[in-house]
Amino acid sequence: MNTFKKINIILIVIVIFSINLSAQFKYKTEETLYSVSVVGAVDNPGVFLVPSSSRISEVIKIANVIPDSLLPEEFVNYSNRNITLRRNGIDTRIDLKRFFVLGDEKNNPYLLDGDFVIVPAIQKRVLVEGAVNRPGLYELIDGDRVFDIIDLAMGLQESAYLEKAEVIRYTTNNKKTENFSISLQNIINNSDCEDNIFLQNDDRIIIRFIPEFHEEKFIIICGEVQFPGYYSIEENETTLLEILEKCGGPTSHADLQNAFLQRRSREDVLDTEFERLKKMLVEDMTMLEYEYFKTKSRELRGKFAINFENIWNSKDKSLDIFLKNDDCIFFPDESITVTVSGQVKNPGLIKFVPGKNYLYYIEQAGGFSWNARKRKIRLIKAGTGEWLKPKKDTIVEVKDMIFVPEKPEYNYWKLTKDIVFMLSQVTTLYIIVDNIITTK
Repeated sequence: MNTFKKINIILIVIVIFSINLSAQFKYKTEETLYSVSVVGAVDNPGVFLVPSSSRISEVIKIANVIPDSLLPEEFVNYSNRNITLRRNGIDTRIDLKRFFVLGDEKNNPYLLDGDFVIVPAIQKRVLVEGAVNRPGLYELIDGDRVFDIIDLAMGLQESAYLEKAEVIRYTTNNKKTENFSISLQNIINNSDCEDNIFLQNDDRIIIRFIPEFHEEKFIIICGEVQFPGYYSIEENETTLLEILEKCGGPTSHADLQNAFLQRRSREDVLDTEFERLKKMLVEDMTMLEYEYFKTKSRELRGKFAINFENIWNSKDKSLDIFLKNDDCIFFPDESITVTVSGQVKNPGLIKFVPGKNYLYYIEQAGGFSWNARKRKIRLIKAGTGEWLKPKKDTIVEVKDMIFVPEKPEYNYWKLTKDIVFMLSQVTTLYIIVDNIITTK
């Protein structure tokens, strides 16, 4: 009997639930429809039947093929800030932008039957740039002041410089501009202050950033160190030794003699004379300018002259230096090779043997090729990048490079013509001089 009662109770609950669900469905399907007119600068003006729970933003979207929320502000040609809702002969201005951005519900009211919505084209715009959360073009309506547009731009960034902003305005002839300097801090303290000026069409609001606000500065250390990678620094406060200790120091395979620090900040590596020479033809340079240009082309720009072996082993702070943003520290591996490049039979890396000269390494590379220019061999020092003309007693060190250039190709026919021409000139000169002497 108890089981039978339980089943009956369950069935009654199911029936009641079904009745409620049916009633709700019937309510939804039989919701009252309102007739609302939308006219003006919309894609599809007309009269629309919309549910009684609809808001003004919904009927405007129906009247537009593409919702304004999907378009950038500069491509929307119909107003969403100067809409008129006409109800029972009374006009109310609607600013949908304040609803979309600030959640102001009074600017997106529910519709009633017979409402008339007038959407004009955009007539005025202003531009806000700089330290706001959403810079760009914004529709301007009568009575807008500086902070009204900043609100629509979703407010100021934390990095905004509040003491001085700028409003740029075209003069009446639209050829020149006038500037208004305003204090955002004053406006925040009192929105009715004179700094919160009324805006005009085509005004530009420029809000600057606080200089170096939370600017992160990094250096990179790579190669044979315990923990290579990027490290945050305080510019001109963090030292080289501090970073070397933070990264765990060089590994046992690091080549401290050839380690280097390269400064890459433009103000330190900019060489105005080298930049000038880069734009010149070689034939237009003086001999001294050409030598300077060649030397600078071979150098690693911004390389510091630091003895890493001394600074790391002795921890002598008098040898330490301050680091700057974007510095690069590199520890090569302690390879024991010498590079032979150019016109040899088998160029590449050769095992380093202490005390051997450059000719030994050329021999190990298979010897000279047939077109080697032996008088122009150069030894490029790994530590300094210096180009030396090696002698038999010149010391070759680990990671040095021996460069054997190629003989230039000669146009023997042109050379022969030049020699014949030169001889003819000399002969002519000789005849003239001889005639003069004979005449006397």
